[in-house]
Amino acid sequence: MGGLTARVGGICAALFAVLFVIGIALLTDSPDSDAPDADYTKYVNDSGNLVRNIIGAYFVIVALLVFLIFLSAIYRRLRNAEGDDGFSSLVVLVSGIMFVAMAMGGTVLLVSVAGAIKFGSTPEPSPEIARFLPQAGFGFLLLCGGLSAALMSAVISFLILRTRTLPVWLGYTGFIAALAMVFAFIFIPAVLFVLWMLAFGIVMITTSEPERASATA
Repeated sequence: MGGLTARVGGICAALFAVLFVIGIALLTDSPDSDAPDADYTKYVNDSGNLVRNIIGAYFVIVALLVFLIFLSAIYRRLRNAEGDDGFSSLVVLVSGIMFVAMAMGGTVLLVSVAGAIKFGSTPEPSPEIARFLPQAGFGFLLLCGGLSAALMSAVISFLILRTRTLPVWLGYTGFIAALAMVFAFIFIPAVLFVLWMLAFGIVMITTSEPERASATA
């Protein structure tokens, strides 16, 4: 059963990476915050662009739900390997849930303008509102979510190096991913975290799980 759980977790990690990238690309297809008012007026009147944003939000939310399945699998694996009171594994679980919560909140703010117009039939907002809400969304997603993901990645990496339940190179690269997520507010470094998640998924799919590493610790 442990092998099946690991493979499902690995598939979910890889699927999260793919869905998240697609979702963010569609979700953030909007004018820059310093764009002129005319660009925002054109944006809120462009039905196709608003629909793309909404589709992107669905992709991101589904990716985050899939991430929770991965999180459950990796928590189980790390908890078995850690032994003792499982404190570090619990930190992974809690920080992972925090990442999902913050990212979902940010996604809702990012898509709020498009969703309100398409689903709520609300009048088009002023350029100031159309600027502010997505920027608040990025704050939740990249600052709060980014720091939560950084903590999760760092503790996962620490446990990998301590227990050897997964290849050690995954632990070392995880520290790089964690550092990248500290600076996720400038967006580009977050790509390293997504790539690490993709590699994590492939490793979990292709490697067997130790029976009980804690028994020999």
